[in-house]
Amino acid sequence: MTSPDAALISRVSARLAPYCSSAQPTTICVGLSGGLDSVVLLHLAAQCRTSVDFSLSAVHVHHGLSPNADAWAQFAVEFAQSLAVPCRVEHVTLTQRRSHGAEAAARNARYAAFAQEPASVFLTAHHLGDQAETVLLNLLRGSGLAGLAAMPLARPFGQNSTLLRPLLDVPRAQLLDYARQHELTWVEDESNQQTDFDRNFLRHKVIPPAQEAFPAMAQSIYRSARHIAEAQALLDEVAANDLPLCVQGDAFALDTPLSPLRLKHALRHWLGSHDLVLDTRAFDELWRTSCNASADSQPALVWRKQAVRRYRNRLFITAAQIEPGEVQQLAWENGATVQPAGWAGELHWQSVAENGIGEGHLRAGFELRPWRGAVTIRLRADGPAQQLKTLAQSLGIPPWQRAATPLVYLKDQLVAWPGVGVDSTFKQTEGETGWLPLWQSGSGTQV
Repeated sequence: MTSPDAALISRVSARLAPYCSSAQPTTICVGLSGGLDSVVLLHLAAQCRTSVDFSLSAVHVHHGLSPNADAWAQFAVEFAQSLAVPCRVEHVTLTQRRSHGAEAAARNARYAAFAQEPASVFLTAHHLGDQAETVLLNLLRGSGLAGLAAMPLARPFGQNSTLLRPLLDVPRAQLLDYARQHELTWVEDESNQQTDFDRNFLRHKVIPPAQEAFPAMAQSIYRSARHIAEAQALLDEVAANDLPLCVQGDAFALDTPLSPLRLKHALRHWLGSHDLVLDTRAFDELWRTSCNASADSQPALVWRKQAVRRYRNRLFITAAQIEPGEVQQLAWENGATVQPAGWAGELHWQSVAENGIGEGHLRAGFELRPWRGAVTIRLRADGPAQQLKTLAQSLGIPPWQRAATPLVYLKDQLVAWPGVGVDSTFKQTEGETGWLPLWQSGSGTQV
């Protein structure tokens, strides 16, 4: 019969093997705090080198929050050396020290330290109990499916690396048995007993009595998290199929013929693809105002430094504040890109065979001015002069885009609206070089 410690080594080896290719050297880095879990993980990984081909290193994050921090760092380095594993100590400073703010700050610091290591696989010592705590914490915080799915066994980390949790389904009691079997020593972080931290409160005050009534609670929560993760993955596939129907250029179409549930789910994914993750209350408010506001209104939800704005049943992501720049007098530099002071963007010039501004008009310089709806422009010599406001409405150009895009003037005459067209009076003549102004906003949208 296989011994428990041999079975655990075999399990970890099986989880490392898919990431270790004989064609390309694999480097694995273990996050080593010095506590029981990470000590066992590094010892297991070191044993796996006999059956799986990889090089092994460790990193210890020195938070500096405990008077024992220096001793912990020394222990981590010496323990790693006893296994012939190099260990780097990364010193970090945390500004948040209370409740889950400190926990999140410490977690981010650890991942930042990982990112400094030239490894293709990073291992953390999260175990079955950690997963159960994470699910319960996220449930109490009102998380959606993604939060209740908790920690995946593996996920991408950085551009070309993987974060792997090979002990995620292993009870901590089994890790303790392994440590005793191999006579391992470890350090104890005194902050783990402080119940004013959310996770510690669950660990010491909530889970033990619940586990008396439900001995298999951690395993059951783990299974539920797996089911939830599969449901989330299925919904992600649905969103991937729906997004091409909903997204038109840089806008999200609210009138896409999908059920409200699918449309809301696609909207969440679209926002997330722009690094805009709203909490439930903010998302519900965005959905309510976007769907219920009158057709001619332009509701906006401001979220930190960004805003989601509605125009004609489409949603756009913009900067939170959009202010027009001031009048700028600029010299003509033969089509060179201009970054006008006070404007959030760049003016590019494109050489064109027709319908551009004649170069002769530009040699004396030009002005950039804020948008004015009452100003007129005649795009065709045989066509009518149109007010910019009327033209913008006919082209479906949102008000904030109008305000953020400068107009090109020669003296007091409007010459061009970048992205829309050139006044026929100033268009190039036959044989003359023509230039078309294009505005690249600070968000990267070109008009």
